[in-house]
Amino acid sequence: MRSDDDYKIPEGDFIPGIYNYCDSWCERCLYTSRCMNFAMGQSIEKEIEKGKRIERSMEENKEFWQQIDQTMNEAAELIDEEFQIKEVWQENTFEEDDDDDNEAMEEFEAIRKKAEEHEMSAVSQKYMMLTHKWLKEMKNDLVQDYDEETDQFSCSYPGLTDEELKQLTEAVELVRWFHTLISVKIRRAITSQIEEENDGDMFEGFPKDSEGSAMVALKGVNASISGWTFLYKVIKPEAKTIKSFLHMLWWLKTNLENKFPGALTFVWPPEEK
Repeated sequence: MRSDDDYKIPEGDFIPGIYNYCDSWCERCLYTSRCMNFAMGQSIEKEIEKGKRIERSMEENKEFWQQIDQTMNEAAELIDEEFQIKEVWQENTFEEDDDDDNEAMEEFEAIRKKAEEHEMSAVSQKYMMLTHKWLKEMKNDLVQDYDEETDQFSCSYPGLTDEELKQLTEAVELVRWFHTLISVKIRRAITSQIEEENDGDMFEGFPKDSEGSAMVALKGVNASISGWTFLYKVIKPEAKTIKSFLHMLWWLKTNLENKFPGALTFVWPPEEK
């Protein structure tokens, strides 16, 4: 039996730290060939040999993300200008660390708590829970199926054409994938921004983690808006509920862009010199 130490670090033209601002969706990533994390995962899990990884060409993935960009204008038309986020604060469900004697830990806990109590954290947490609940409640009408043998995810809904079902699957896949990630990345962005403001000298010369994390959160928000916009068009009985999700996401998008303007120009992976 092989131990973890038996595995060799793969060789390749990897981009250092490319996985630092990653949404973990390897099947949709344009840079898997340059990512050591992905290469090591392949080596250990032998994904290629088992045929478990969905192979998509570079062009297919480019078209996938371009389609999301094109959907944003369509989604903007659904947003009511007078919409405002109401009270969506959630109780803190995280356990506190026992060792409060350590000054550094106390400072970290204070920053973490401040990030968790930020309104964007509350809204994204609320969005995550409501989305999870909606997907669960819709499982009888919006049938979601995962084939372990082919590693394929598919969805079905009454009255849709084959092409619409394909788009439906991609839309639900977007919503499912990003609904948990958005909240995590927003909290990290806020936490990092506080740390950067408190200890600016320590982070000088490095890309701002706050901007990188906010960039990943924005990517998830935009992708989710694209997914929900299609669902709004085809699942008519749920239009009112779906529109509320779009409102929450658009609010997050606006506030992320205002609080982290650098996220809009954050280049990752970094340009090679």
